[in-house]
Amino acid sequence: MMALIQKIRRRGLVNLLEIQFNRIVPVWLFRFSMGDVFELDVDSLRQLADQSANDDLVYQVVMDCDDRQRLREKTWNSVPIETTQNDYGFAVGAADAPTDFQGGVWGGVESFIESNLGFRLLFDADQAWIYCAYIDPSVRGKGTYQRLLAFAVKHLNQQGYHRIYVVVQPWNKASIHVHRKFSRRRIGRITVVRILRWASVFGSGNLTKDRTWTTEPETNPVLFKIS
Repeated sequence: MMALIQKIRRRGLVNLLEIQFNRIVPVWLFRFSMGDVFELDVDSLRQLADQSANDDLVYQVVMDCDDRQRLREKTWNSVPIETTQNDYGFAVGAADAPTDFQGGVWGGVESFIESNLGFRLLFDADQAWIYCAYIDPSVRGKGTYQRLLAFAVKHLNQQGYHRIYVVVQPWNKASIHVHRKFSRRRIGRITVVRILRWASVFGSGNLTKDRTWTTEPETNPVLFKIS
């Protein structure tokens, strides 16, 4: 009971209810999603990445194909693999067993597709997208995700990506707290309602799109750009 109360305090009741709802209701039947898009503060995160960690964890870029597949499973990465061939996988593991991943995030470049929701983000050459973050409960509460995020942003920045974004559900209290802390500004909001094959997609702020709805969410998604 206490564990449930702590989880509600950390993540918010609405976020936990949404997770349970999505587990019960199939994606093809109904989905509602809302996400605030933030531009991350690259300089602050690079400074954090350069600080010495006080734990026995190591942060790494995952290159091996088998390791990337394990990281996809670890982070619940459901983004179609054929659309993310140029993405970056970042993982955290124990110093004495670095490939026993205890969490990870992904960095999308060129484009990012949410096929279940019916939209796709197209990026400029200097833009990147952080998504599919997961940290094992055993290493939470130690700043592990903040350091993994900082490691990922530093690496992406070194590859030439100077504008790096993340989307966060406004009712996920823990995620909003972390990402607001390391953000330069809020870009806008993406809201989606999907009923069967019909997906209505709305955007606000500095987000532009080619249309508002699609009846082919997986193959013909609404296209977004961050201006």
